[in-house]
Amino acid sequence: MYRLYMKEIYLYLYRLTRNEKQAEELTQDTFTRAYLYLDDYQGEKVRPWLFKVAYHAFVDWHRKHRAQIPMDPVVLQEMVEHADDRGSPEKQLLEKEEWQTFLKLLDLLSEKQKQVLLLRYKHHFTYAEIGEVLDVTAADVKITVYRGRQKLQVIWKERMNK
Repeated sequence: MYRLYMKEIYLYLYRLTRNEKQAEELTQDTFTRAYLYLDDYQGEKVRPWLFKVAYHAFVDWHRKHRAQIPMDPVVLQEMVEHADDRGSPEKQLLEKEEWQTFLKLLDLLSEKQKQVLLLRYKHHFTYAEIGEVLDVTAADVKITVYRGRQKLQVIWKERMNK
């Protein structure tokens, strides 16, 4: 399980913390918690369950530190490098540029909107899986996605008009 999901969990936590060391510690904490709470595992899909454990590890850390997490160009570059590499080089470049813009704009959203949109568009989770990770209903996830996308559109239009 660790070998299969470690990198994906690490990258998720790295995007949230913008700190390599902290992401490593939270990744380790995630798998430690997963092992300790294996008895509570109720046959859910493993991937969303691990992301849920990772999310709660991040929330606990964030509450303790009340960190304001700045946008880090290194994080953007890493996310771009791990973006889907299908299609022509021109298409890949355009998608990477769009992804960079998307990531910059994500930091302007609420933490919940950012979480939901990252899980939806980067990790390709379903609404139900996101709901499992964040302990909310799929309907709440759909609303958050919709509102987050609306807010992104407003921000995008404002930036284009400048």
